[in-house]
Amino acid sequence: MKIFISEEFTYIKQQLRKRGYNVIDEIRNKECDVIICNLKNGGLINSNIYNSVKEEGMLIIDSGSKSIEEIECILNNRSYNRLF
Repeated sequence: MKIFISEEFTYIKQQLRKRGYNVIDEIRNKECDVIICNLKNGGLINSNIYNSVKEEGMLIIDSGSKSIEEIECILNNRSYNRLF
């Protein structure tokens, strides 16, 4: 699973790498399975994801005030119920 995380979330990047996740630093022209960003601050607009969307879809996680444990739970279950 390839995970792209917005550059402002260095702590999340470090923690997921320590836990063995494949975190990519650049999304351009690379397919990824998951994007972790801050949707309230336009995280997807700044990510340039157009060439990175996989045919079977991708999971987008709004980092908001989630802990690393909550993010890992979402990654493992590939589901997240609350959008708003």
